Amino acid sequence: MSRATRAAAALASGVALLGLAGAPASAAQPAQHSVEDVTGDTIACESTTYTITSGSIKITIHEGGSESGNTNFTGTITPQHVVAEDPAGNEYTLRGAFWFGGTTNSQDQFWSTAKLQIIGQGGGVVDSVNTTFFVQVVDGEVTNIKDFDFGTCEEPQ
Repeated sequence: MSRATRAAAALASGVALLGLAGAPASAAQPAQHSVEDVTGDTIACESTTYTITSGSIKITIHEGGSESGNTNFTGTITPQHVVAEDPAGNEYTLRGAFWFGGTTNSQDQFWSTAKLQIIGQGGGVVDSVNTTFFVQVVDGEVTNIKDFDFGTCEEPQ
């Protein structure tokens, strides 16, 4: 599935998350926090694939709405003490964050930014996820897509 398709699906999920199927707008809710173990996940890069051997991700989600029916959601995912290994057994740490958000009103918009660095034992960056994505939907039609990828790795699933 392409990143554009995933982002459009995420936008649709965000809209569903906000309960826009005729539900009244609600004031901003407290942020929701969770932590997930990511041991066993992989990160595919141009020259190798890293397997996560320990660590977790912290997820923070916030949503809100206005009396006029405008809604918004935002989320941040950050690695917590994540260690990865390449096929040769070398260990790496992960630093960075993933951010996504969206708004719904007369135009629906979704943004995502992924900035993740894979750091070698000597402290230098050896690979990275570096993406920015934006999609805009007006009256159910995608009217604008911007998709930039400057990293050496794919975004983890």
